[in-house]
Amino acid sequence: MDDELAWYKLTPTWIDVDVSGWELEGGKRDCHETFSEIPERDVMLAKRWANQVIGRRRTWRLVEDRDFEHYEAGHRYA
Repeated sequence: MDDELAWYKLTPTWIDVDVSGWELEGGKRDCHETFSEIPERDVMLAKRWANQVIGRRRTWRLVEDRDFEHYEAGHRYA
């Protein structure tokens, strides 16, 4: 699959019993603890981290699914 079309999902979640953070799913999987206590900064840094894991800058869009928010990049059905 062309990496340009690869789909990624970035979700705020619990990565351990008492540790909040981010989970990256898609062509590459990883997780990381929360970056900042300031929500806007945390989202910005999480997207930057995800781009580093992926190896290229992606355009992330906010998605609300059943009252849960996450971010997606790429094409889901590529």
